[in-house]
Amino acid sequence: MLLMVDTGIKENVLESIRAVARRCGVSRVVLFGSRARGEHRPKSDVDLAVFGGDQVRFTLDVEEEAPTLLSFDFVNMDGPVSQELEARVAQEGVVLYEEVR
Repeated sequence: MLLMVDTGIKENVLESIRAVARRCGVSRVVLFGSRARGEHRPKSDVDLAVFGGDQVRFTLDVEEEAPTLLSFDFVNMDGPVSQELEARVAQEGVVLYEEVR
């Protein structure tokens, strides 16, 4: 999957996130924040909005398996989320994975 914005995240890391999402039954993973806007710094964290599936397992597996030293910040979009955060994800989000039905 080719991204239209420079996220500063290597393709092998993105592929790892997608593989874990498939395995954990996650329906969608959306990158948001500075990396989605192309305003990141080299050590900026990776903000991921996660929809559906086994989100605990997804979080643990991404942190363990993704071949990067970058830190991740996960948001469970199925839980209580502020309207402001929902709007940010909708406005600036870059879909990294979406389950094909």
